[in-house]
Amino acid sequence: MSRFSRGRIQASTDGILALRASGMGYSPSMLRSPRAGVFSRVSLAVGLLAVFATAAFAAPAHARRGGKAQGKAKATHARKAPRGPKITPNQEGKIALFPVRYEDDNGFSPLLERVLRAHGLDVKTDVRRVDTAEQFRELSTALGFAAYVDSEFNDGPVRSKLTIVVRSGYTGKKVAVTTFRETKLHMRTEVEDNLWTKIGPAIARACTDAAKPRKRDRDPLVIEAGTPLADR
Repeated sequence: MSRFSRGRIQASTDGILALRASGMGYSPSMLRSPRAGVFSRVSLAVGLLAVFATAAFAAPAHARRGGKAQGKAKATHARKAPRGPKITPNQEGKIALFPVRYEDDNGFSPLLERVLRAHGLDVKTDVRRVDTAEQFRELSTALGFAAYVDSEFNDGPVRSKLTIVVRSGYTGKKVAVTTFRETKLHMRTEVEDNLWTKIGPAIARACTDAAKPRKRDRDPLVIEAGTPLADR
């Protein structure tokens, strides 16, 4: 080993010894004495090992904290990610579409028919309204309707309102009610773009229920004609 290297090592040792001596009550000259030679070397080794052990322990802990923070950030981002609307596939079923109540010349009835037909449905528009759930069920049993679509239009000074009701042919009860509120200029576009998104799931469930076996609400009416008279 060269003199220059030995000098650097000695200077480093002197610095460490001086630092430890100041905290332990010993002077560097005392630690360089023959009696303290072994003690100084052991103390130096223990100090270096303590430094390396602290650094080695702190690095994994920092990495674990960083990994947990990244995991929480990813989970939060996943929870906040908006979900797109669920797309209802086209259906195969027969439905009755009643004329829109109280509409003047807005032509919403043909618009509703066109949108429903575009999604695979067999739309009938020549069906008369009935009143009760029992009557809707009987009509479905007789004519095979999976659902009924009824609607009502209310014209306002600024924004108009179109309310659409879907009834199940299997139960005869309402399964969906949705309302569009928009200006006259944008109402048709709003209905055409969002009608199936709003009522498609209800019609899909009604078409599924239509395949279930039906039970008659009441037996067919039988008229007793009486006993035939014997020929005289």
